[in-house]
Amino acid sequence: MNKNMKRTVATMMIAGMTVSGAAGVYAGTSMEKISAFLNHSIGFKINGSTYIPKDENGKTLAPITYHDTTYLPVRALSNALNTPIQYDSKTNTIYIGTSTTDQWVLANYTAAQLDEIKKTFAGFEGFETAYAPQILIKGDALQKVAATNDGVNLTFKNMTVNVSPRDYSFEYDGTNVTLSNGAKAKWYNVNGTDMLTVKVDDRYVTVSSPSKALSKAQAEKVAAAVTSIGAVQSDMTSVSYTAAQLDEMKKAFAVFAGFEAPYAPQLTVKGDALQKIGTTAEDGVDLFFKNMTVNVSPRDYSFEYDGTNVTLSNGAKAKWYNVNGTDMLTVKVDDRYVTVSSPNKTLTKAQAEKVAVSVAKVGAAQTELATVTYTEAQTKAIKDEFAKFDGFTAAYVPTKMAKDDAFQKVAGGDSVNFWFKHMNVQISPRDYSVGYDSTAVTLPNGVKAKWFTPSSTPMLSFQIDDRYVTISSADNSLSKAQIEQIATGVAKLK
Repeated sequence: MNKNMKRTVATMMIAGMTVSGAAGVYAGTSMEKISAFLNHSIGFKINGSTYIPKDENGKTLAPITYHDTTYLPVRALSNALNTPIQYDSKTNTIYIGTSTTDQWVLANYTAAQLDEIKKTFAGFEGFETAYAPQILIKGDALQKVAATNDGVNLTFKNMTVNVSPRDYSFEYDGTNVTLSNGAKAKWYNVNGTDMLTVKVDDRYVTVSSPSKALSKAQAEKVAAAVTSIGAVQSDMTSVSYTAAQLDEMKKAFAVFAGFEAPYAPQLTVKGDALQKIGTTAEDGVDLFFKNMTVNVSPRDYSFEYDGTNVTLSNGAKAKWYNVNGTDMLTVKVDDRYVTVSSPNKTLTKAQAEKVAVSVAKVGAAQTELATVTYTEAQTKAIKDEFAKFDGFTAAYVPTKMAKDDAFQKVAGGDSVNFWFKHMNVQISPRDYSVGYDSTAVTLPNGVKAKWFTPSSTPMLSFQIDDRYVTISSADNSLSKAQIEQIATGVAKLK
């Protein structure tokens, strides 16, 4: 369905909201009684195919005609058009499409849960690699893990994720869709429950919501985020580079014109440490650790070798291959190719994948930054500004700044603005970078961000939870590297 047609139908859906789906929530409040007609003569075609709207119990629904205006059954159409609908009882607001209540969180599995998932997958020969969704709707949680005849069921509070070597969707008629990561998937119905199946690497993932808590759009987002799970986080530790190491790193990258921005892993296996930095003979930089080597190059050398394609935990596509007995993992990060290997075979493939995901641009040395300390009065003023926004009351603040900077004031408007001596930090429910040419970057903590220039001042924009953060330095006293490092310190106010 083209965009204009979809907008038209969406407008009709809004008009029909009072008679379908969400009507019950208004009972006893400000509803007005009317006399209308069920119009059974109106048919539906979506993308040329006949469509019969039905409610959750399978009962056929009909449009309502009132004063020469037709009101459509919105809930049924939302499923057909794959447009999620939510009702926020706090604000008496109906959301069509993206909702402020539709909040996603990273799936933080406990070490015990990861062990259980891995043990369950390990029971299947040739299918031992464990897979699980990396994001969840806020409030969802893993309940149990169980083996089926030939796969694994991950049962969450609001959904079930089945991972199997077989594609059971072929037995059913359905609708083909393309997920946000480009993967082809299929919607079909089994005994009244909608199922979405997509192939991920060498297996088939099926997402369903027996309780109907997830919309189709939400289920598709979960399906796109199912990847192999690597080492338990407790196996890994953050890398703390010294100022001298950062300087050496920058010098090594500076040798290559157009490739000067330094990149390095932010995680290592516990006990590992950076030993030395070197440039390759042709066009890259080698970071030698005790137990691994990380090569960063503008060229992809993996294409010369046969290998196995995998999807990393951040959704990036990568490739495993072998060179002279050493396993190599190559993934594209921004404008370069990163290759992780463990010549002494200390790292498992899962751990190497975790390291690869953490490779990002390294910014200012930690010694160049200071911690922001807010007084009790400043903390209250910040909380008061956020409290003015309904549904956006949680306060977030920058916790890092340049050493000679100082917090000046906080101000409101259609966002919350933090004014420092050398920088401005804006936190908003809106993404103001939309519409501008931009350059995508990966922050040192792995978060995706983008640089744009609305006037003459470069601005860095990124998303944290349900809000957008924009950082700039009007007097140009901060470098981009410093701003990117400062961005990693924006967090919820404690």
